[in-house]
Amino acid sequence: MQKDKLFKKFLLSLYAPVRALTVIMLTASVLYGLSGLFKQYFLKNIIDFGIDGSYSKLYLNIGLMLGFEVLGIIFTYVQNITRCIKIFRKQTPYVSEKSFMLATKNGYSFFADNHSGKICSAVNDITNGVFNLNKNLSTHFLVLIATMISNLILLAGINLIIFASAFVLFVSIIVIRIWFFSKKYNPLIRDAQSLEFEYNGMLNDALLNITSLKVYNSIKIFSENLKRKKKQANSNVVHAHKNEFTFGAIINIIYVSVFAGLIVFSISLLKKNNISIGSFVIFITSMIALKNATTSFSWSVIELNTLLIKLKNAHEIISSKNEDKDSHLPNINISSGSVEFKNVSFKYKKDYVFKDFSIKLQSGEKVGIIGVSGSGKTTFTNLLFKFYEPEKGKILVDSQNISEFSSDSLYESISYVPQETLLLHSTILENVKLARPQATENDVINSCKRAEIHDFIMSLEDGYNTIVGERGIKLSGGQRQRIALARIFLRNSKIIIFDEATSSLDNNTEFKVQENIIKSFKNQTLICIAHRLSSLKKMDRIVVIEKGKIIDEGSPKEIIPKYEKVNFNDEI
Repeated sequence: MQKDKLFKKFLLSLYAPVRALTVIMLTASVLYGLSGLFKQYFLKNIIDFGIDGSYSKLYLNIGLMLGFEVLGIIFTYVQNITRCIKIFRKQTPYVSEKSFMLATKNGYSFFADNHSGKICSAVNDITNGVFNLNKNLSTHFLVLIATMISNLILLAGINLIIFASAFVLFVSIIVIRIWFFSKKYNPLIRDAQSLEFEYNGMLNDALLNITSLKVYNSIKIFSENLKRKKKQANSNVVHAHKNEFTFGAIINIIYVSVFAGLIVFSISLLKKNNISIGSFVIFITSMIALKNATTSFSWSVIELNTLLIKLKNAHEIISSKNEDKDSHLPNINISSGSVEFKNVSFKYKKDYVFKDFSIKLQSGEKVGIIGVSGSGKTTFTNLLFKFYEPEKGKILVDSQNISEFSSDSLYESISYVPQETLLLHSTILENVKLARPQATENDVINSCKRAEIHDFIMSLEDGYNTIVGERGIKLSGGQRQRIALARIFLRNSKIIIFDEATSSLDNNTEFKVQENIIKSFKNQTLICIAHRLSSLKKMDRIVVIEKGKIIDEGSPKEIIPKYEKVNFNDEI
């Protein structure tokens, strides 16, 4: 129930910028559907003209019928222009942004546990789903309801027995169909949508890792897995449609039987002159119109339910339980950049990574952290960035407990260079400016010079406007790392974390970059996580971690000779 309430609230919020336009669109749709009532009424009078014989009434009815035909066209144009131009232009970007922002509020584990393609599909499904929802409501759902009401009113004017029979027949058909959809159709469609999200995630994953699939000759196997997943999704849809077609056939038999009975009854009324020939014709056309409208309305309900299921599934994906709930917290103010882990305990699943772990970094101190894989180096970074919360203990920045402050404000003062740098499919300039969007081109160039990447950029045909490809695939690992380093120089944060940030650089470039780092960040707190001890020579202190505990620490002159023969990619 709580999920349903959240979804309804979210869906209504997507119409915030277009509420008035939505009312205009829906009103025009209803008026278009109701205009058929008057056209049919005046058509009846035209058919009955032979009995009355008054040409003035004939011309009047023809004129009024044409007038309502024109009004129907006007209502259609109003509805289409409002939906396809006004609402589309204003609402679609808003929905796209709101869905993306909702997805980004999730915690780190959400993005680690889900395919990027799955998340992307969910965001796109909400954007496209709202547009299709508007289309269904305005061109089908409401128009069909108005059409059915119009025809029932016409039948009521002809004969109450015919009206009552038609009313019971078509209302029963709609109620039974809606029940059928909720019990036999929607669950299959819901499962199909979930499988479709999984399929899109697998497909996106395959395209992002196409090189590995080719190198290991695994494309055929992966394509078979994709085919299998698609078949699973399709089988649910096929089963749902089979159920509907069988059910629809039964409904049609009932309709034809009742219609035949009413025709016999209406002929008897016609013989007794209880209804006119015009009324008899309108009875026939109204019954056929009601049948078509009821069938179309039923499929409109199917489509509407499918859209809502799709929207709800997408909403549930991007508003996961891992949602970041600290946005309401106050902003942290970091002026000096001291960092302290105070008796911190943390575990991912069963085994503790840290247990009563403590370390203190003074403001402006340069500290190197080394240790074998799995010793806790990455977890240290994840906890400092609040990607995970410690089970016990405190993490203090400038003596402030970061759990009491918002993550966004924390990120304003902390920068991070990961070992594996993934760039946006954009220009080098835009990728560097990601660190400080308001930076000038000169600021970017100066940062790239300090990252020892400027000369390479200028050797490219398009220079800083070179497109780097998805995830920076057009560049080498070292070039991507230097662009990531340029971001750090541009951002100039109080606390900077380097996680194997120079591992892909040659020795000469690494030395120059380290010199620039020390020169540029004299007053910043630097945390350098590394496997190569040579990259930590300029640090004030080196800390050695093993199994979540500090087993040694000291100056580079003390630590490097003791561990220079240790391979930190294995075990100490």
